[in-house]
Amino acid sequence: MPSFIKNSGGGYTFGANEYLRSTRDVKKESYTVAAASVPNETIGGTTQKMLRSGEVIAKITSGPDAGKVGPFQAAATDGRQTTGNIVGLNDTDLPWQLLESDREIAVTYECTAVQAWCTTRDAAGARVALDNTNADLMRGLKGLEIHFK
Repeated sequence: MPSFIKNSGGGYTFGANEYLRSTRDVKKESYTVAAASVPNETIGGTTQKMLRSGEVIAKITSGPDAGKVGPFQAAATDGRQTTGNIVGLNDTDLPWQLLESDREIAVTYECTAVQAWCTTRDAAGARVALDNTNADLMRGLKGLEIHFK
């Protein structure tokens, strides 16, 4: 008889994380994410560049990728570390494509999201839960209407 055991042998999961509390009144905009701005991760023994849904995205304002976006990271030096450059939450799950080149993504700038399901990057580039300080800062940014529950 067939059976299904969730995450039976991998130790990691694959697929998009749903960060939205509701799909009502959601607004998105298209951006180009710079592949160089997404840190490498080791997943299942292989090196990948993964951009997940719900990651906070910020504008790159200096360097060769100026004008593009990348994950918000406090230790970045290209503009992504500035909360005023945050444009929203990533809605496009990219599990490997950034190994090849920059990609177009959809960024949600108006929504109701679950704060615990949204992420930023720490100094080492690891994905961490969105903290209250950055969530509060995002609420007051021009062009963003993100409510966290």
